[in-house]
Amino acid sequence: DVIGGALISAVLLVLLYPAWDMIDHLLLTSPFCPLLSIVVPLVLCYNYPKLDYYSPTRGDTTTILGAGAGATVGFWLNNQYAAPAYASENLQLRFPLIASKIAVVVLARFSVGIFVVLLTRKLMKSVVLGVLGYWYKFPIGDLEARRRLEVEVPYKFITYSSVGFSATVIVPLLHELLGLM
Repeated sequence: DVIGGALISAVLLVLLYPAWDMIDHLLLTSPFCPLLSIVVPLVLCYNYPKLDYYSPTRGDTTTILGAGAGATVGFWLNNQYAAPAYASENLQLRFPLIASKIAVVVLARFSVGIFVVLLTRKLMKSVVLGVLGYWYKFPIGDLEARRRLEVEVPYKFITYSSVGFSATVIVPLLHELLGLM
C-alpha cells in the first residue's frame, strides 16, 4: 500500500507539475475558491467508503481535508485583502543571519501561533460537539455517537477547517498586531 501510494503520488506530481502555477493562481484569485474549497472536501468526506466496522481512517481523512479547506480559504482571503501573492513578480527572499533578537522573535511567533491554534481547536471541538450533541440528542461523552457519519464528519471538518483558517489568517494578523513580523 505504501509503495503503491508513493508511486501514484510520484506519477501525479510529474503529470500535474506543468499546471501548478495555474492551479495556484486560480486558488488564490477565483471568487469561487472559498465555496469549492469547502464543498468539494466535504462531499468527499461524506462519500468516504463505508466499512462493516468502525475505522478511524474516515475521521483522519476528514481532519486532513478540513484543515486543508480552512487553510485554502485563509490563503484566498489573505490574497484578496491582505497581501496579494501575485503583486510582485520579483519577490526576493533572503535569509538573515540568526541573531539572538531573531531567535526571540521566532520563538515568540511560534508560541503565539501554537497557542492560538490549540485554543481554536479546543474551543471549536467543544462548541461543535455541543451543538451536534444537542441536535442529535446524545451525551457529549458517548464515543459511539461521535463515530456516526452525521456526527464525525461535521465535528472534525468544522473543527479542523477552523484550525487551518486560524493558522493562515488569525495567527499572521496577531503577529502583525504584536509587532512580531
